[in-house]
Amino acid sequence: MQDRTITPSTQPLHEPTTPQLIDPLGDGISSVELVRVSGSDVDVVNAARVSFGKTVTELSEQDKKLIAYLMEHDHTSPFEHNQLSFRIKAPIFVARQWMRHRMNSYNEISYRYVKAPLEFYQPKQWRFQDAVNRQASYGAFQDSEVDQTYQHALQTAVQAYETLLAKGVCRELARGVLPVCTYTQFMFTCNLHSLTHFLRLRLHKGAQWEIQQYAKGLLELTLPSFPVSLAAWRNKHGQR
Repeated sequence: MQDRTITPSTQPLHEPTTPQLIDPLGDGISSVELVRVSGSDVDVVNAARVSFGKTVTELSEQDKKLIAYLMEHDHTSPFEHNQLSFRIKAPIFVARQWMRHRMNSYNEISYRYVKAPLEFYQPKQWRFQDAVNRQASYGAFQDSEVDQTYQHALQTAVQAYETLLAKGVCRELARGVLPVCTYTQFMFTCNLHSLTHFLRLRLHKGAQWEIQQYAKGLLELTLPSFPVSLAAWRNKHGQR
C-alpha cells in the first residue's frame, strides 16, 4: 500500500510526526491514518491553568508533574481541548464495535452511493470460542477446510452482489448480501480524553483481537503529539 502524507500544520507544536499510516491487520487492506492533529501536551497544561490566568509555550518539569496529577486523579476536562482526526479502513464488524463509542464524530462511506469495492478481511488463523465468556475467543489454529468454507462464502456473496446489480437492483438493497467482513471506510474524530477511554477498553485482553490491533495503531500514531499525557495514561493503566 502506498504511503500517504498530510499537509504540515502552520503551528509546529501541532504538526504530527511519522508514521502517518499503519496497516493494523497486516493484510495490505486495513489502515489507520492520522490526518489532522490540533493540540499538544502544552494545551493540556494551559487548559488546567486557565483558572489562574496563566499560559505556557513549552513544558517544564512542573508542567509534566501537573499532567501526571491530572491523569492520576481523573481530572479529565483539560484533556478535551484538542482534536485528532483519523481515516479508518476496517471490516464492518470492527466498525460496528468502534461506533459504540459515541462521544466522538464519525462519517462513513455509503454503499448506497457507491459500489462496494469488494475487499474482505480474511483471518490468517482461526480462534476457538471461549466456553465461559460468550463474547470472547482464545487460542489459534489453522484448517484448510475452514479456509475454503470461508472463501467460498465470500465468492458466493460477491457473485450474488454482482448479479443483483446487473439485474438492475439498487445498490442500497444489493449490499444486503455482503458479509460483515467487508471493508468499510470512515472518519473518526475525537479528543484525547475520549481516545484514552477507547484505548482502555479496546486494548483490554478481553476485546476482540482485530479491534485491539486498531487501538494499538491509534496509540502509536497519537504518541508523538501527546507524549507526556499518554505516558501518564500508560503508567496509570499499566500499559507498556
